[in-house]
Amino acid sequence: MAQNIPPFTVRTWSEFQEHWAGIHNFQMAEECVPADFEVPALDRVITELREDELVRITTGVRGKRSKLEDFSAEFRAKSVEEAMAGPFALAHFKLSRFDAPGKFLHGFEQQVLAPWRAALLKAGFTFDRCYPIIFISGKNCATNYHMDLSHVVACQIYGKKRFCGLQDPRRWAPHEVRMDCKGPEVSLPDALTEADTLCYDMGPGAVVWNAMLTPHWVEAGNEVAMSINFSHGGLRYKGQLCPHEQEHVDYQAAHPETAEKSPVGVY
Repeated sequence: MAQNIPPFTVRTWSEFQEHWAGIHNFQMAEECVPADFEVPALDRVITELREDELVRITTGVRGKRSKLEDFSAEFRAKSVEEAMAGPFALAHFKLSRFDAPGKFLHGFEQQVLAPWRAALLKAGFTFDRCYPIIFISGKNCATNYHMDLSHVVACQIYGKKRFCGLQDPRRWAPHEVRMDCKGPEVSLPDALTEADTLCYDMGPGAVVWNAMLTPHWVEAGNEVAMSINFSHGGLRYKGQLCPHEQEHVDYQAAHPETAEKSPVGVY
């Protein structure tokens, strides 16, 4: 039986170079975190986001697999205070729309995104994409069991979240499941126990690395919780992709009509 891995923290770029291509999530600290940014009050953020046509608002109901039923009409019909009191999950994937004078992310690219990209390049990494996403979860809501076709740096801004991955991701998501990462097999296994998980409790300021194509889920506490996540794709160190991304690139080449497409997001 494999030995359990305790939660661990990467604090230097040399440590990050050692662990980034693995299959376990880890906390990031010190020189390995994006710069701070003063985000306005959460109700203002939600007010701006929920009126934008590109926002995704779903129910946030906990379950065994990702649920993306549209909840935007019901959410917008309430006052912001009423909406924040109930269940919801809000996401936005094009944050440059809010990086402008008078908007809640004004200055974000200059203060955070550009320096983060520069830090990756200085540490020997290259990438095809690197852009931020906002996720906001209502009280006791969850982003259910799923896998991402990206490397993710999750930065907690408001509230608390519990970011759960697995001790042995490949046991629960072998190659054929990873290559169908949006398929019906990606659902919380009944046999999964607490001992099988590798979890990080995230308060404001916490940063977690989520390994590409590994199952995970994120649960909010008893207050509305917001994170800004940085999505990376085509990430290479000394010209090499991580094993999970390389296998997906190879699978796409062999199955161009059926393979899951890589995200194409930009700021």
